[in-house]
Amino acid sequence: MTSPTAGSTVRNMATVSASVSPAGVLVQAVQFQLDGAPLGAEDTTAPYSVPWDTITSSNGPHTLMAIARDALGVWYPSDPLTVTVSNDVFVGLTDGRVLRHAPDGTLQGTVPPYSDGQVSSLAFDAAGNLYVPHWWGKAPGMPGNTVVRYDVALNLLAEFGSGFDADPSSLAFDGDGNVYVGQADGTGAVLKFDAAGHPLATLHPAVGNRGTDHIDLSTDRCTLFYTSRTHDVLRFDVCINAQLPNFNTTPLPGYENYHLRILPDGGVLVAATEEIVRLDASGNVVQTYSAPGETNYWGGVDLVGDGTFWASNAYTANIYRFDLKSGAVLTSFNTGTGIWSVAGVGIRR
Repeated sequence: MTSPTAGSTVRNMATVSASVSPAGVLVQAVQFQLDGAPLGAEDTTAPYSVPWDTITSSNGPHTLMAIARDALGVWYPSDPLTVTVSNDVFVGLTDGRVLRHAPDGTLQGTVPPYSDGQVSSLAFDAAGNLYVPHWWGKAPGMPGNTVVRYDVALNLLAEFGSGFDADPSSLAFDGDGNVYVGQADGTGAVLKFDAAGHPLATLHPAVGNRGTDHIDLSTDRCTLFYTSRTHDVLRFDVCINAQLPNFNTTPLPGYENYHLRILPDGGVLVAATEEIVRLDASGNVVQTYSAPGETNYWGGVDLVGDGTFWASNAYTANIYRFDLKSGAVLTSFNTGTGIWSVAGVGIRR
């Protein structure tokens, strides 16, 4: 077995692969196994591999094995290896808590609390550390108006960054480890920090109703996409400090726009309250998503990376996983936290 490695943690889509070299044997095919059952069909062409959608497996340890078959039908098994599946769905709440659910909705736990200020979104850096932006705290003396960082094991590290104007709401990372933080209120400025939280720049994109509420950074590392509780997807060039034309060609449907995620094809996925909207790379609406029978108030979206995405409904506290291409609902659960309690959803990729 060449991947994944024994003892590793896997999530979302993983590739299971093996190199096969039994002495003097002409290999015809390789059958991969997951917990003793076939994982996909036999692979008859080297290099041997199979995709594994780990979301279909329960969180916890699982055993993988590869079995090579020769021309005479003789099987040659590899040594088994154990990996841990971890596909938590993180949900930010208006009361400052962050819940950790399994994909089937089972509550796995709560991230150690820090503030009772709303958690509008969640973000993970390349190392898997969790960043939680909190609005102003509600109770007297409660910390708030800050960003808190947790390590991969969800141990509280410290506050991240400083100098927030009002209600940090979302984060985006560039390829150098720098962090951009959008703010829902006050001036709505975007603050840029290095990986250690030292301030690098303060940017002032044009704002609508709620600052730079939700942001995402393009792979060009310059184009910042953001929403401001309007019907538009706005853009700002963080490299030359210049406002760009709106991304959408026509106003989006719905009451106002909340979370957005840039898609691999250059399009954008937007939680637009009454429905979730997909824009192509030219800014045209090409698809919308909703759930049958759902009272629509979509506020949060995050991509899994396997052609699916999770979305949160602020009103119902329901969390849905959609197929990006077909729009089909793949799974859903309720957080059990009541109406108007869910602010955002986040996936560690």
